[in-house]
Amino acid sequence: MKNLFVIVLSVFLLNACKKQETSGQESSEVSAKGSGEVGLEQKPVVLKSDTGEEISVTYYAEGGVVAVKLQKAGESEQKLNAKTTNAKGNPIFTSEEIMWEMTNDGTAGKLTDKAGNAVDYRNTDH
Repeated sequence: MKNLFVIVLSVFLLNACKKQETSGQESSEVSAKGSGEVGLEQKPVVLKSDTGEEISVTYYAEGGVVAVKLQKAGESEQKLNAKTTNAKGNPIFTSEEIMWEMTNDGTAGKLTDKAGNAVDYRNTDH
């Protein structure tokens, strides 16, 4: 009986050691993949202003920071990083030239230029 107990205990300890080694290998594989991975990116959303201007908005993660890509029709894409939040907790993205304030959980927003001219954009699907 004593020998049986020693054998069962030995098998249990060997299995426990194997599980730890496997977990260690998985975490090193994840960290190796994580170092070269591209940030998460949402699908682009096209929003429209009251004057009919359209803007493509893509929210994505750049490292540990939330960012947005904005592209008006016929203009180059601009990338902005979140700098602060508005009173409702939605992020405000800025660069030296423009500011994008997300509203309605990403289905609308306000674009403000350097001169302070603001244009509201809304999702046309609603």
